[in-house]
Amino acid sequence: MLRRSILWSAVCVSGALAQTPPVIHMTVPLPPPLAEEAPAPEIVCRPPQPQTESRLLGPRVCKTRKEWDDLHAQGLDISADGKSVVRSEKARTLNPLACGSPGCV
Repeated sequence: MLRRSILWSAVCVSGALAQTPPVIHMTVPLPPPLAEEAPAPEIVCRPPQPQTESRLLGPRVCKTRKEWDDLHAQGLDISADGKSVVRSEKARTLNPLACGSPGCV
């Protein structure tokens, strides 16, 4: 009987050890971080402006916010025809052109 109990305990212990899964350490490389996309530039559209010597309105002019800011920083604007760059009304008011007539202020 003693042999059976020793044999039986040896079988139980070996069976318990056999059921324990081996520990495997693995290192998995992390994926590279996602590149952040630059936000799309904000598009600003100016409504059609009345053209001189015409009853028709000019085209709607669309540019990025940075292009408008750069243009206005230089005291410039897009003309009513949407094709040429002209001095802005604000720049003309604040910095009038000198004229040669005595009545000019």
